[in-house]
Amino acid sequence: MVLPVDNRTEAQKLRSLVENGVAKRFDLRAWSDKGCAQATAVERLEVLLEQVRPDVAKLIVLEELEGTSEEDSDALVYGEIDMHDFMTELLDKYGGTSAEGGGGGDGTGRCFVDLGSGTGKAVMAAGLCRHFSHVWGIELLPCTSAIAELLIEDYVRDVLPGARPASNPLLSCAVERGDFFQPEVSSRWTRADFVFCNCVTWDQDTVDALSAAAERMRPGAIFVTVLCPLSSDKFELVDEAELKFSWGFVEALVHRRMTDDAAALGAMLGDSMSRMRGDDDMEHDG
Repeated sequence: MVLPVDNRTEAQKLRSLVENGVAKRFDLRAWSDKGCAQATAVERLEVLLEQVRPDVAKLIVLEELEGTSEEDSDALVYGEIDMHDFMTELLDKYGGTSAEGGGGGDGTGRCFVDLGSGTGKAVMAAGLCRHFSHVWGIELLPCTSAIAELLIEDYVRDVLPGARPASNPLLSCAVERGDFFQPEVSSRWTRADFVFCNCVTWDQDTVDALSAAAERMRPGAIFVTVLCPLSSDKFELVDEAELKFSWGFVEALVHRRMTDDAAALGAMLGDSMSRMRGDDDMEHDG
């Protein structure tokens, strides 16, 4: 995929952000000091995210794609999770699933990754989850990635303090611009314990490419897709959760990476059952 080229001047880019209400920084610390000092971390995050509404972020994405080969494609259609649903239906239930080896690729704790992280909402929600020590996202589009970086600065400063016990801190939180299919990037996210990808509008070839890359994940690791299942016999489908997004409700598919031995046994059993069904069909035809 070719990254879109933005030929606007910096002033034009900033003007677009201001006009769309995104560049206005909300002083969360001042808000908290004015009678809301007891606000929970989730409440502080909700206020932080008020400055980037889903419809405004979608408009920015559409403007960023104008004049590119992706302009008329649904592949990069913008949509956001509902933070509460995401935390309760996915992160709390499956964030603690065990995987062999150390999380985050460095043995210092479990890692959450969002592929196609947009403005970083899922990354910040995961940062409040007790199961993860590292959270990060990778986003292809420059503008949304830049917005996420600004939001995460405020998130680290104003939301995280006191959000988690000192014995279980969040060690790292970031969103970066890039293509998660590139080898140097995929070699990192495939070491994660929990991967989320909103691939609701992807074609089958792209899903197949993602599935092939995901096979490098450790046994026990969780991979959640939206609507489109992974096309790999190395993953078992463990749940289908109805998840709320900015456009409505849709199925989130929870996959778990099996061991290679378990995957091979499952494939063998599947082949045996297929042959048995074929023999039964032949007998009935006869």
